[in-house]
Amino acid sequence: MIAEQFGTLETLYPGRIDLGLGRAPGSDGATMQAMRRNAHAGVDDFPQLLNELRSYLADAEPQQRVKAVPGQGTHVPIWLLGSSGYSAQLAAKLGLPFAFAAQFAPGYLFEALRLYRDNFRPSEHLDKPHAMVGLPVMAAESDAMANYLATTAQQKF
Repeated sequence: MIAEQFGTLETLYPGRIDLGLGRAPGSDGATMQAMRRNAHAGVDDFPQLLNELRSYLADAEPQQRVKAVPGQGTHVPIWLLGSSGYSAQLAAKLGLPFAFAAQFAPGYLFEALRLYRDNFRPSEHLDKPHAMVGLPVMAAESDAMANYLATTAQQKF
């Protein structure tokens, strides 16, 4: 389903679509149970699920029985997302771009980027490491207004 959705977007907007994947379940336990999802699905099996998704976006293999339409052959670029060293190392191993969620783990930013760069293996996607960092930022006309706007997130915690 993901390959078909992103394949549709890539078909409509060629060269403008990226797919960011992380291994976190993206939900709390009660919501996952309501959706009848295994609490460990997508975490322990993430590398296998990633390879399966990549196969649906790649050119079809002659023996491939299930194909994503649209999606097959679109080669939508995949970024691995993470806030720990796991996704950094997997992205490095596979030669994929990596996006670090510093809003979740700011203290681990430099270590994760070091792991990614030190372990990077060139691939058909990238010849050198390519990383992005997500940071929480407040922008306003003044420091006072930015500080005021930041209190909303502070109150949430």
